[in-house]
Amino acid sequence: MTTAFRATDPLRTNVIGSVALSVAGGDRSYDDYRWWVVRGDDGDVAGVAMRTAPFNMQVSPMSLAAARALGHGVGQFDDALPGISGSKDIVDAVIEGYVASKSPGSTRVAAEERRDLLYELEDLVTPDVEGSGRPARSDEVEQLARMVSEFMREVELTPITDAEARDAATRQIQRLSLHCWEVDGAIVAIAGHAPVVTTGSIAIGRVGPVYTPSHYRRRGYASAVTAHVTRHLIEQGARVMLFTDAANPTSNSIYQAIGYRLVDELVQMRFEGS
Repeated sequence: MTTAFRATDPLRTNVIGSVALSVAGGDRSYDDYRWWVVRGDDGDVAGVAMRTAPFNMQVSPMSLAAARALGHGVGQFDDALPGISGSKDIVDAVIEGYVASKSPGSTRVAAEERRDLLYELEDLVTPDVEGSGRPARSDEVEQLARMVSEFMREVELTPITDAEARDAATRQIQRLSLHCWEVDGAIVAIAGHAPVVTTGSIAIGRVGPVYTPSHYRRRGYASAVTAHVTRHLIEQGARVMLFTDAANPTSNSIYQAIGYRLVDELVQMRFEGS
């Protein structure tokens, strides 16, 4: 139903597509699911959005009028949502429509939580770094789960339990979507990728998470493992994208150096009291 619409902007709708694939395939489950479609006067899809509790609503590109209509619908059907994420002008319009709905939850104050930058690979530049990349192995689940937990804590995302981290690492190992950079037998960095989303004729692979333990940093390992996973996705015929924290100059310079170009800045707004 939304394929043609998502194909018009496969990068900014990639998270919605990849989460839908994971849920449909039984790889992920959430406390609650909210899937939204905004239609224009002609009945065509004008926008899509998703909320998987406890996370923020993710909104696609759409007209400001469509975004305001979405916000009004939120006031009717999802008044307890914790926040909204997407391109700033779209998020602002959703909040405007939400406030206009005069629902009880719409009286909360929306505060900026963080900004993320969306990059797409232009031309891959492989760094010359000691070591080599390879898929993660099942006997490494415990070590990799700890690294996933450390990544979530450092980037201030929703914390996960040890069991959730093990489950996440196990799933990615089974799908061959978690890779290690290894030096002299030691894992010095990891990078994963989401399921490749094919929308029409366009395949998009999204790199993440990327993590290097603190005692291995500043040696180029993050660049190396990111380039390795990027190459892995290219070989699957995918265009490659990733997100990074706008406030982290180190990660942004790393990705630019290996060939990624900036596409958009996305804002995460959280309702105070959520």
